[in-house]
Parts: sequence; C-alpha cells; structure tokens
Amino acid sequence: MNNIKPAQKYLIIFSVTLVLFLAGFTMSIISFILPNFYGENSLLITLIIFFIDLFIGIASVLAFVVFINQVNFIRSLRLENTYTLGHPTAFYNLEAFKDRASKLMRRAHRLDRNQYVIAFTVASLETSFNSFKNKEINELNYQMALSLARMFEPSKGNLSTRNNVFGFNRGIFLIYVSSHGEEIIREIVNNVTNEIYRIVKENSMKVWAQPFFGVREIEDGDNLTSVIEDALVARSQGEANFESFTKFVEKKEEEESSSIIGFDEIEDALKNNEFIPYYQPKYSVTKKEFVGAEALVRWNSPKRGLLTPGSFIDKAEQFGLISAIDIYIFEKALIDIKDALRRGRRVIPVSCNFSLYEFFSHTFIDTIVNLLQKYQVPPSLIEIEITETTSQANKFLSVSVIKKLKEYGIRVLMDDYGVGFSQIQNLKTIPFDAIKIDKSFADLMLEDSKTSSIVRFLIELGHINDMEVIIEGVEKKEQVDILKKYHIDTIQGFYYSKALPYKEYNEFLKNNPFESGGKKQ
Repeated sequence: MNNIKPAQKYLIIFSVTLVLFLAGFTMSIISFILPNFYGENSLLITLIIFFIDLFIGIASVLAFVVFINQVNFIRSLRLENTYTLGHPTAFYNLEAFKDRASKLMRRAHRLDRNQYVIAFTVASLETSFNSFKNKEINELNYQMALSLARMFEPSKGNLSTRNNVFGFNRGIFLIYVSSHGEEIIREIVNNVTNEIYRIVKENSMKVWAQPFFGVREIEDGDNLTSVIEDALVARSQGEANFESFTKFVEKKEEEESSSIIGFDEIEDALKNNEFIPYYQPKYSVTKKEFVGAEALVRWNSPKRGLLTPGSFIDKAEQFGLISAIDIYIFEKALIDIKDALRRGRRVIPVSCNFSLYEFFSHTFIDTIVNLLQKYQVPPSLIEIEITETTSQANKFLSVSVIKKLKEYGIRVLMDDYGVGFSQIQNLKTIPFDAIKIDKSFADLMLEDSKTSSIVRFLIELGHINDMEVIIEGVEKKEQVDILKKYHIDTIQGFYYSKALPYKEYNEFLKNNPFESGGKKQ
C-alpha cells in the first residue's frame, strides 16, 4: 500500500548512482593507464574524477542500505499485517505511523496548520481487537485499509498523504491530519463511515459494523504518543455512550473537590431513587389543547439540591451511566401514568428521551415492551424521542428499530431537528411520526428574519412528509403568533408551562389558562 514507493525510489537512486560510480571508476582507470589521456591537467582532472566518484560511491552504498532497510521494513509489515489484517500488505503499523506523523507535524507547525489525530474502529473495541477470531471483521478491516489508501492518494488534494498519514494497530485505525480548518475532520469521518457501511452491504457481511471515532487536536509542544492515547480515550468514551464521534476534552482541575460529581455518586443516586421525572406539556395549536408532555430528568440530590440535566448529564455520559438513567426515567414515567389511570385522572402521551447507546442496544425493544406490560400502560401513551444524530449513526438499524416500535403502537419523534448536520433525506428514509425543531431556532426567530424563514421551511418540510411538527423553547406570545401563521402543529416551552413535578403537572392539566378559556392564548 503506502510504503512500497519509497523502497522503489531508493532502488532507483542506487541504480543511477551505481551506474555513475562505475562510469567514474572506468574513467579513473583509464587516466591511470593513460597518464596524458586528459591533456596537460590530466592529474588534476583524474583527482577530481576520483573524489566525485568516491562521493557517488558512498551515496550508492547509502542508497542500497536504505533500500535494504525499506525492503526488510516492508517484509516485516507484510508479516504483521498477514496476522492483523489477514493479508500480506504494507499498511503502516503504529511505529511507522508515529515516525511519518512526527515528520509531518514539524512541517505543519512551520505552515501554521491545525493538526489532529483520529482513532477509530469498525466495530466495538473488543470485536476489533480480537478480529483474528472473526474472519469477516478481519476482511472488513482489510477492505477499510484499502479504502483509506485510495482516499489519501497524492492526487486527492486536502486528503493527500503530503499532509496526512494513516496506520493500523491492534484493531484500531489511526489517521494524522493537518489542514487549515476543522471541516476536513467531519469529511473524513463521514467518508469512512459511508465506506464501512458500503463494504458490509456490498460483501453481504453478517457483522455488527458500528464505527466509533475519537479525535484529539494537537497543540504546540504535545507529545505524539500522548495525543494518540487521548484520541483512544475519546474513542472509548464514545463507545461507552454509543456516540460515533467524540472529541477529546482536557479535564481541568476543579477549584473545589466537593463540586466534582463522581461515578459512585451518580450510581448511588440511581440506587436511592434520587432521579425524578419533570413533565413539560406540549400544546396543540390546531386542537387548542395539551396533547402530550416530555419527561425531563431532574436529580433531587440530598447533598446538592435539585439539579437540572446540564449539571450531571455530561458526567453520566462519560461514566457510561446515561443508559441506566434513561431507563430509570422511562420506568418512573410509566409508574406515574399508571397512577393517573388508576385514579381516573387525565392522561396524555408522555415522550421519553433515549441515548444512542440505549437505542441500539439489542435489548432495547424488549425492555420497552416488558416495562409497558409490567405496568399495564397502553403503548399509545408512550412516545420515544431520539436525536437525528442517533438515527444517522446506523440508518439501516434505525429504520428497523423504529418500524418495530411503531408495530407495537409507539410513536417515535426526531428530537433537535435542524441543528448540526441535518439532512432532508432523513425525513424520507427514516419513518418518524414527528419532528421537534430545536430550541435554538425559537430563540432567534424574533431577532433574525432568516431564522424565521428557516422555521417556516422546516414546518412545511415536515408537513410534506406527513409528520407532526413540534417546536421547543417557545417563551413569548410574539413567537406563538408567528408560529401560528406558519401552521405549526404543536408548541412546547415556558410560554405554556415550565417542566413540572408529577403532582403540579396533574394540577396543571386539570386547571390551566389555555384550555379553560383564560386570557393567555
């Protein structure tokens, strides 16, 4: 692959210098046999030829030594890759990657370019690490290695090997990237992800292919080995939370150790039932009534007081506990619904959020269905919310899971639509029942006419695809008035109600100014 040409280069240098050396040696022999062959300055010319030929001879020997080293290096790579990739290729191993990347780092530093290391696997770390036990994973790694070689051909502009280098070590691919912007990282991640799924599909592989990417930006003075380790940490964090793309964030020392939320504290909170659901109602503009609510997690900590998700969700994700919290809140919501049904109270559907990790768990659907049966809650009273990022992580599996949920009568909502790398195509290919326009659009609607136009477009787009359109974060009457003109279906936000604990939520549904003819409409 990417190490054969250097060997050929030194073979050519050796061949050319050898020919020149033999030519110079021949001329020196002639001058000794025929002292006056070069005329009056024959001795001087002979000495010059001799010393030039000496230098050429030394260069020839050095080129030959380098060539032999390159051949041995390639031979060792072929032996190693026969074991790790299943084929005798010359794909870079870790040491070769570090050697080449170190040289490119010095060049990039002079050119003031951004630098990154990407670490990724085609599946979970355990599966990729033990790929020699699975022929199809081995073959997938090999095919991905071939794809990287094509992707980083010298003619590929920003992806040229002049600026980047890639390698493979113990089931993990490594890519060093230097560029004048971060956009190239997303380009590489998207290209690699698409390649992995293409290879699996075209070769009818029966493997669980799910790439996880860890990215570490290189700062001045960074040690390459440490950078690689940090990229691997980010990749592992991504796998723990089933996030396909994770950037490494340097952990800063907290000023007060008491403010640090640790793994044990969150785990104890789960055991002690400290997490509780708060419910934020959703108002239907067309029906003029509340048609649903979203269950939002709160942490009622004896030590810290009532905490909102922003205080602990990131930590829960880092510790791999977000899945346990998702299921915990889902079960609590079912308990509350069952209680309301038993007491004859008004009940409207409740939507619960699930992380990417939980959504793609092989036990996800069984867990949802079993809990519904346990608490005897009709599936029509539960909705599942997942982000668009989650749905894109593995579209083939997403469609399958969503269809299965809908077969059980459970609606599925796309959360945070419109942010990041949203794709219109997702509305056609992934069978969501509704889309939720992200709060950030509602925040800017009154200030920016372009944002207001985008909201209108997203609403029309949802309606074209026969989806309910919900918008979050609405706080002002002026926003509501605009959204009504745009024919929004449902509004969620502080204008109608903040998130409420169970008791207050029930009181609100029973008596509120929006459904009882109050002034605030």
